[in-house]
Amino acid sequence: MKLRNIATLMAGATATLCFISMTGQQANAGTIHKDWNYSIDAFNDGSGGSAYEIKGMAIKETSDSIFVALTGGTPLTGTYASGAADKNIGWGDLFFNFTDKTFKAASDANSLFGIRFAGTNDSIVSSTGVYKNVQAASVTATNDGYSSLKQYYDSGWNKQNTQGTDLATKTDAYAYFGEGSILNVIGSGTKVGDITMLTASALSAAGLDFSHFLASGDQTIGFQLNKSLLGFGDYVANMFLECGNDGVALAGAILPPAPVVAVTHQVPEPTGIAGMALVALAFVGSQLHKRFHEKVTLELDS
Repeated sequence: MKLRNIATLMAGATATLCFISMTGQQANAGTIHKDWNYSIDAFNDGSGGSAYEIKGMAIKETSDSIFVALTGGTPLTGTYASGAADKNIGWGDLFFNFTDKTFKAASDANSLFGIRFAGTNDSIVSSTGVYKNVQAASVTATNDGYSSLKQYYDSGWNKQNTQGTDLATKTDAYAYFGEGSILNVIGSGTKVGDITMLTASALSAAGLDFSHFLASGDQTIGFQLNKSLLGFGDYVANMFLECGNDGVALAGAILPPAPVVAVTHQVPEPTGIAGMALVALAFVGSQLHKRFHEKVTLELDS
């Protein structure tokens, strides 16, 4: 998928980013507020009620870390659902796509990054953390969910900002995800590092403010990871609930690491050192000669 020159994120700036969908239409991208990039999801597209409603996602970049926050009605450990195989439906995994491909194409090429942040979900990988070379999988069938994105929309959930600010329409969502299976967990990949879960107070201290968009859900989940664990450049980040009842996407950019500037100290050449030594000796010699001459002159005068 072609991302369109997403603006460099300037600290403290408030700006709107944008990217072009495969259809050539321009979709509004997340908005910067207090150094966080936000994508606000529709408040009425959570099939099944408020427990399956996602209200927004936000991402913040610092010199060495990436902060991620999600808000909605689903607890980190999921919610009871009699139709699910394990009687629980929760959050799927978060994906980062740094390629110019659609989500499925990037997944088929094992080119995604994935983050499992909910330890009780049905992800195929065994532990929480950050994964590279990821291929996504679907667990909607075992979570009483939708067999395809098309089924979700055909069921009446085509709302404005359907996948958040950056995939605002059904057309945008189809262009990026396709109409088929909702791929919502990491199917395979290589773990490259861990994440640190953050409390509400830690997120607030970091500047998170969903209330600015009237988008604070009953549950807000956040975590932090080392920036070096992900790629850099333009990306689309997205996640779906395990059942596919709602999802959200966010377009942004991660700045490349600053170049390392080597500091060198000029060491004089040996000949230069020798020359400096000769100059020093000559100076000392001239001073001694001057003092000797002055002494002799004084003695003769006396």
